[in-house]
Amino acid sequence: MPDKDDRDSQDEYFMLWVLIAQTKDAILKARERDYARFGISNERRAVLWDIQNNGGCSTPAEIARNLFRELHSVTELLKRMEKDGLIATSRASGRSKVEVRLTDKGHDILSQSLHNETDTRIFSVLNKKEREHLASCLWKLRSKALQDLGIAEWRIKFPLNVNGRRE
Repeated sequence: MPDKDDRDSQDEYFMLWVLIAQTKDAILKARERDYARFGISNERRAVLWDIQNNGGCSTPAEIARNLFRELHSVTELLKRMEKDGLIATSRASGRSKVEVRLTDKGHDILSQSLHNETDTRIFSVLNKKEREHLASCLWKLRSKALQDLGIAEWRIKFPLNVNGRRE
């Protein structure tokens, strides 16, 4: 039977998880109001961002891996996004894989959705030093979770150049 210190640590870790999950969900809900102005969901916006973060061209498998989604779910989402003019897919020359690129419409919506009032309003309760500390702590947790899952670290490229379109 675990001793009291072990139970207290487990409770502390669980409460940290609950706090992170509730914070993520609350911020996401607030951001979804901003995304609604552009006619996209968070899921679609995440796909647009991931493609741009990958240099403007990605594959369904890369998107699924980066967003922790099942390939079949991403494939269906990409079909709907292509129908709505946000992305374009094509067969890669000499290979059997599909490449996904943002359309001008996709670039425009991503660019507009990146910098919004909700982020500023929510994150401005922290000063610059606190935001940097939070980012450092979250990066450590993210890296450890990826390591535990056996997933290679993938880099987030900053600053994200949403205006630099790859044709």
